[in-house]
Amino acid sequence: MKLGVEHMWGASLEDFRAEVRLSGELGYDIIGIGDSPAAWHDLYVSMTIAAMETEKAMITPFVTGPFLRHPLTVANGFSSLQDFSGGRMGLGLAVGGGNVIAIGRKPATQIEMKAYWDALDDLFDGKPINWEGRPVAPLHYPHKTPVYYSAFGPKAMKLAGERADGAIIFTDGDLDDTARKIHSIHQAAKDAGRNPKDVEIWVTAFCSIRDTREQAIDDIKAFLVTNALTFLYTPEKLATVPPDILVQLRQLESRYDVSEHCVVNGKNVQALNELGPELTEYLTSIHTVAGTPEYVKSYIDGLEDIGVSAFITNLPGHADRAGHIRALAEVVKG
Repeated sequence: MKLGVEHMWGASLEDFRAEVRLSGELGYDIIGIGDSPAAWHDLYVSMTIAAMETEKAMITPFVTGPFLRHPLTVANGFSSLQDFSGGRMGLGLAVGGGNVIAIGRKPATQIEMKAYWDALDDLFDGKPINWEGRPVAPLHYPHKTPVYYSAFGPKAMKLAGERADGAIIFTDGDLDDTARKIHSIHQAAKDAGRNPKDVEIWVTAFCSIRDTREQAIDDIKAFLVTNALTFLYTPEKLATVPPDILVQLRQLESRYDVSEHCVVNGKNVQALNELGPELTEYLTSIHTVAGTPEYVKSYIDGLEDIGVSAFITNLPGHADRAGHIRALAEVVKG
């Protein structure tokens, strides 16, 4: 199974470069770069740095989406990065979260995602398009780029199975639930006349490895706020939230600062702490794989057994980034 890690360039360029370089040296197969224009440095500059600091790893947004950039700009940027990196780029797509909230937009609908994806596919093929009622010229130097689609709900999983090179799904520490998601994606591929084996399954989680679960959860509190936002913008998940927790989630949403997305011990973490331990405990059951080395290894081994192609950990909101990179590589790769 492949191993990946998401990075973002924050306060220190040297720390970012060192962490990306360390990931490459430890054999991480996928280097993801988060896209949060209000809170972190630019996605494309960061991906260029990552390409310079690594030799073999695939580099991909983890993840980007519509509304922020015109399709021609995106297709040209990725075609250029493909040529620069020797063909090591992937394109992680999603409906958007904190990045589109920062420009006053709600996450995209699946209809909007299809239109954006169609435009990118045509541009990568060197074709002209029409976008928002206007003609768009073709790229002079197109370079096809594989697309990995981040899927939360059933409609997104269906779309991933129908057309993505890979699906990105979160795991909630429940292998049976993850297996059901994989089956749904593979079934959509079959229904579309595709070979399910052609759709890679990338599983991600907010991961931490410590001597105790409590210590591990402390490391990733900045991510737990992100967990809350995914619930609020995913109707299927929102319907499962207990009423008392929903009140707290809405309070957390009202206090959320997009400029501190995934900032360790920032304003968003302070808000989470002030809302009480019940909300924190609820959120730790969502999108997290956190605990002892033995627990994390056992869980990742279980993911491989059910057909997962890659496990990708999220780094920017982690309290011990370099330590986590090393610990996870040791657990997975030995």
